[in-house]
Amino acid sequence: MAWTYNNKRIYVQKIGGGGKQIIPRLQPLSGGTVFQLFGYETTIVKVSAIVVGDTILANLLSYKADETAHAFVSPEGALGNYYVGDIKYDRLPISYQTITTDCEAPVYMVDLELIPG
Repeated sequence: MAWTYNNKRIYVQKIGGGGKQIIPRLQPLSGGTVFQLFGYETTIVKVSAIVVGDTILANLLSYKADETAHAFVSPEGALGNYYVGDIKYDRLPISYQTITTDCEAPVYMVDLELIPG
């Protein structure tokens, strides 16, 4: 089973994530610094993947304006539903590829920022 995002095949090269607490720092005039915890930000998943073909790239780009969380699936199983927070892509200078049977398709390196939905 391959990696997919909303049933669109992607070839994940790197995956990571992170999060942080929301802690404002207050500096009253008459005393020391005061820290106040207000909670935490949602963990964001960052994925670098290879995408083959203009159609799949166009589908992924359309999700940045989509208000629906889509399924993110790894070979081990479903990872949950995610929104696309940010997407960046570069076309790779590959004149011949053997990932799919369509050898004329352009190949892209895509960086996705996925936010749990």
